[in-house]
Amino acid sequence: METFKDVEQYWKKKEQELGEPILRKSISHTYLQELPDTFGILFASAKTLVYEYSKGGRRSILDVVLSRKTDDELSDTVRIPRDEIQKVALVDAFAAKQWVRRALSPAAVLTELEGRTPSVLRSLFFGTHLVVCSRRAFVVCDTPENRKWLEFLEGH
Repeated sequence: METFKDVEQYWKKKEQELGEPILRKSISHTYLQELPDTFGILFASAKTLVYEYSKGGRRSILDVVLSRKTDDELSDTVRIPRDEIQKVALVDAFAAKQWVRRALSPAAVLTELEGRTPSVLRSLFFGTHLVVCSRRAFVVCDTPENRKWLEFLEGH
């Protein structure tokens, strides 16, 4: 198990890589166009949104807690400059995952987001995911704090 010092060093290293302080961080079950089901860490600085994950197959927080894999580093990264983010929204989980499954382009997702009227019933039934979309990419995230992430990214 990693110590507090290891975790502290990890975040200091990430701040050095970004060249600025990390303002928000959390775990995230994230769906990407090229890899539709990942689990990793979502974090953001003032200028960049970053999602780090491993293609090693962790599917949930239980995998992280119950199976310590020493060779399973967070080796893949998605970086989206925050000034390139065009739209952030909470979308019912079913619809958001369908966009990934159908391999929609970021432009098509932007169109979907612009024309979408949120449904309270669908959100209650399916839950909501955070959708972050730029011209080049979109990610669908499920964090413990989707609404706080939305407020943070909209406050950009």
